[in-house]
Order: sequence, then C-alpha cells, then structure tokens
Amino acid sequence: MGYYVRTTKILLHRLVHDRACDALERWPTGEARTVAESDVVGPSGGPRDRRYEAFPRLPLLWALEALNIRPEEFSFVDYGAGRGRALLTAARLPFARCVGVEYSAALAAEAADNIAGHPKDGLACRDVAVVHANAVDFEPPPGNLVLFFYNPFGARTLERVAERITAPCPAGPRTIRVVHVNPSRYLLLSRRPDFRKLALPLKARAKLSLLGVGPIDFFAVEGA
Repeated sequence: MGYYVRTTKILLHRLVHDRACDALERWPTGEARTVAESDVVGPSGGPRDRRYEAFPRLPLLWALEALNIRPEEFSFVDYGAGRGRALLTAARLPFARCVGVEYSAALAAEAADNIAGHPKDGLACRDVAVVHANAVDFEPPPGNLVLFFYNPFGARTLERVAERITAPCPAGPRTIRVVHVNPSRYLLLSRRPDFRKLALPLKARAKLSLLGVGPIDFFAVEGA
C-alpha cells in the first residue's frame, strides 16, 4: 500500500469514526507524538521507536474478527500500547483480558487514565490494564494469546520479543495468534519457522484490503 493511499485512509477513518471516539478520552489517542528518551524504561531504540501514533479502531476490529477465534478464550496483548487506543478497542470484544505494554512512563500513565475514564458500558472485557515496561522484558500472561503489533519498534527489538513469545509456557501449550501491522515491511517474523503465516478468508482479505490500513500480517505461533 502506497504512503499516500495509507495516509488518506487513516485520515478518513479519523473523520468517520476515530475523532468521535477520541472525544470520550481524557488523553485523545489520535494525537501523534515522540516521547523523550529520558521518559522510557530500558533501551530506547532511537527516535523511530519513540514515535507514538495510534492505529485506526475499525481496521483493528476487522483484523481481530478475521482471526475467527472465541475471544473469551484468549488474552489480548498490545505491544507499544501508547495511550491505550488498541486496548480499549479490543476490549469491545469479550476477551478474557486486555493488557498493553508501554515503555514510556508518560504514555503508560495517560493510557491508565483513559482506561479508568472510559465508559464501561461500551466494553465487553472489563479486565483492561497497561504495564509500564520494556517489551523485551515483558512476560505475556499465561493461556491463549492474541498479540498486536503496530510497527512499535525496530527489527532488533522485534527479534528479542519474538524469542520471548516462542519460549515454552510453564503453564503448558497454548494457542497464539499475531496481528502485525507492518508498514516497514519487516520480514523477520515471516522468516521464522515458528511463525506460520495465516491465510484469511476471501471476504476478510477483501475488506481489509479495500477499507483497512495495512499492510497487516497474521501468524500462528508454533510450539509455544
């Protein structure tokens, strides 16, 4: 997807849906920003990794629905939670838990404010939280997982996070699905034998291609 097409789609989603949702938030998630290196915990990865920009809500919902899972049997994890938009969007579905990891102290605090102030009658999942931590140190919750990445960091950090994801779970085998919004077109996950690329149904592919903001890769993690 070309830069200008993608930018136009993001703008349309903002005008049609996201701007009204932002008005319900204490800290509007539609505001892009770059956090200071002094504000993050652990390795910062440079200015590119410290750039915060939220993913549109409707394409995220469509991507989660395309997984064809029972959300109540999974926890949703957002890597690079920012101000909490993806967490609160995923919480519209009945996930067992929604948790985000954010290494910026300021953004993590703002996400916690947004979660606390969000109208609860719009959430199907009530266990929503953000953890202030570096992604390479974050231990995903036990049980089945849906992991969301919106281009949150560079390839070196992504590799370290992938190693942690694929490590055996002490609680036993589990199902892991990955939604990777990948405008940088990193091939790292695609080249890993333990990340099997998922083929979506034609209807879901067409919807995401025409109306979504991508590119988006879907994976099943083997042997976790």
